[in-house]
Amino acid sequence: MRKLNYIKVLEIVLFLLVGQSGQCCINEYRALLSGELIFTDGGNVAPIGRFNANDTHYLLEKLHVADSIYRLTGKLEDYSDVGSMLIYVGQYSKAKQIFLEIEQKTPGLYQTAANLGTTYELLGQNDSALYWIKRAVEINPNSHKGSEWIHVKIIEAKIKANGDKQYLWKHNILSLDFGDGKIPIDKNNIDLDNLRDQLYDQLHERMSFIKPKDPIVAQLLFDLGNVCALTMDATSGLQVYQSAKEYGYTSDLFDKRVSYFEKLQLKADFINNTEGLAKDNPIFALIIVGAIFIGGLAVIIFLFRRFNKRHDKNAKSTVKQ
Repeated sequence: MRKLNYIKVLEIVLFLLVGQSGQCCINEYRALLSGELIFTDGGNVAPIGRFNANDTHYLLEKLHVADSIYRLTGKLEDYSDVGSMLIYVGQYSKAKQIFLEIEQKTPGLYQTAANLGTTYELLGQNDSALYWIKRAVEINPNSHKGSEWIHVKIIEAKIKANGDKQYLWKHNILSLDFGDGKIPIDKNNIDLDNLRDQLYDQLHERMSFIKPKDPIVAQLLFDLGNVCALTMDATSGLQVYQSAKEYGYTSDLFDKRVSYFEKLQLKADFINNTEGLAKDNPIFALIIVGAIFIGGLAVIIFLFRRFNKRHDKNAKSTVKQ
């Protein structure tokens, strides 16, 4: 971590004189929840999904490629890939038939059980979905970084909701508690780094075929935003909060945290913009430094001469007396 130093005074002066720069930083200053700034890797940490669900043409091309490969090899794993792409293009019933066929030919495969669970969930058959996801966890409990417990919780919440979306908007799916203040706290006392990776993995998959607005994705993104703020920085938390907002998340607590994080972000942006300007315009920066130096020197000379005149005047006055 690199803390601010007095050299940044130049950058601040440049910012005040000529405004913000369009500099896009690879490494940048980010704000911690404490308000301290750190220098770290940039980039948006919010999950975006494996595929863009709106790019139908691209997904159909991927489906065609997967189908062509299967026709050449005849392998079940390639057939499973065809089923997976059918999920992404929204052809859930066809995907289900493929996975059931694979299960009949080669029972007990983790990938088949997991895909069947996801397919049944998308078909709205949550009881069957829960059975197959639990079966997948039994086969391979460490899959997806051990995050399938989140999938189980999601389907259990859907079963309890019984079609009532308002229940899903209000129900705490993962029973996580990050407090009710503007700064999230780890009241669950769990491994937040591990939880961050698990939430990201589940959202990375789910956001590939679930479009905004969605109560489950929205809530998981809010949870991930809290975790990112605690384990990384407020800037990262704010990035994930923005995705949560796009998926429809809203609450007084959410607004309170977004407002606080945005204030911290302004502080980081101020330094990033001024530093970017200095780096992009080194000659102009030197001119400004020179102008500041000459201006400061002129002020010192002016004050020194004024002091000497006053001193001489007082001396003459003393002599006369």
